[in-house]
Amino acid sequence: MKRVRTAGFVALFFLLVGAASLWFYLQTRPLSNAFQPQLVRLRQPMDADALAHRLAERKLVRNPRLLAWWVKRHGKSQIAAGDYEFSPNQSLFEIADILIHERFTPNWVTIPEGWTVARIAERLHERGIANKDEFLQLCQQPQRFADIDIPLPKNLHLEGYLFPSTYRLPPGTGAEQAIRTMLRATRQQVYLRYKDAIQRQGLSLHALLTIASMVEKEVLHDDERPRVASVIYNRLKINMPLQIDATVLYGMGYWKERVLYKDLRHPSPYNTYLNRGLPPGPIANPGLASIRATLEPEATDYLFYVAQADGYHRFSRTYEEHLRAIRAIRTARE
Repeated sequence: MKRVRTAGFVALFFLLVGAASLWFYLQTRPLSNAFQPQLVRLRQPMDADALAHRLAERKLVRNPRLLAWWVKRHGKSQIAAGDYEFSPNQSLFEIADILIHERFTPNWVTIPEGWTVARIAERLHERGIANKDEFLQLCQQPQRFADIDIPLPKNLHLEGYLFPSTYRLPPGTGAEQAIRTMLRATRQQVYLRYKDAIQRQGLSLHALLTIASMVEKEVLHDDERPRVASVIYNRLKINMPLQIDATVLYGMGYWKERVLYKDLRHPSPYNTYLNRGLPPGPIANPGLASIRATLEPEATDYLFYVAQADGYHRFSRTYEEHLRAIRAIRTARE
């Protein structure tokens, strides 16, 4: 009888061990068979429990408590700041290994709003993603990308058409693939999304990106973008020169903090002090805030604005008001 009871206990023990092993396996296996890389960016160190729950919310792990316990068991109660790449086809242990050993990813690159093609080329070159010179040469050949269903400029480069975003572009991607990725994002995020709004506003995609690029370079605070867009439209309606400093600098080929009076005489088709109407094309690659502002400008009768020390602007309807605003800002600075 004692032998039977012992055998029962042994069987129960192995049954419990088997059940626990099965539960552990089910909790740690991947959520998917598909490779769908996601960027998880930590600006500062994060508590292991908090990060585990974030990964669970993004459908990357099944059991956040188990992930947090496992990484803390390996000495990581705080997860180091940095860029991490995860995919739902990774097991909990694979994800934990990335965190424990701080395996930061080189596969993602951020292109900020307002960057020019030249600056994007520099960033991709620095990261080993694409050769700078090849990237710039291909940007001069829009016809090479005609298979992407988006109206591209025929006699200009791709300035303004490379959507600012965070992309998965591993080292060695190459210039053409990087450009195609950004153009597809512009097609999806701008052209298809706002196609009807572009038509209602009476714009072409090229005009939209051109105006939005000026808004992008002129404005620091998003809430002012629709107002600055209204100034541009108001000036265009009366054939008044746009007189946007950022276009002058783009035509000069370099950026600086202060535009001098002599700069305003620099001969360039992009100089909106010397030339009326829109410049030939965008002067940067605008973000969605500037694009939306261009499509939905404020209804104003402002024709002038001048920057204050805080990055905001004072808007005026007449030149006399504008001069008073300039004097007031100068007095406040002094």
